[in-house]
Amino acid sequence: FNFRPDRVHWARCAGRNFTHRQMIKRKAENWARRYAAMPPAERLAVLSALMAVEAHE
Repeated sequence: FNFRPDRVHWARCAGRNFTHRQMIKRKAENWARRYAAMPPAERLAVLSALMAVEAHE
């Protein structure tokens, strides 16, 4: 494979069943709404922290 099969690459595939996928989808929508409401400097700080977490996994 050209990717790690233990990681999900599409958000619509995350979750064990429909209910779990729906919960993840709603959580992502809420996070996106709150992120969009942040001032630009705060958004940059949050994005940087998230990217750092992904880089270490």
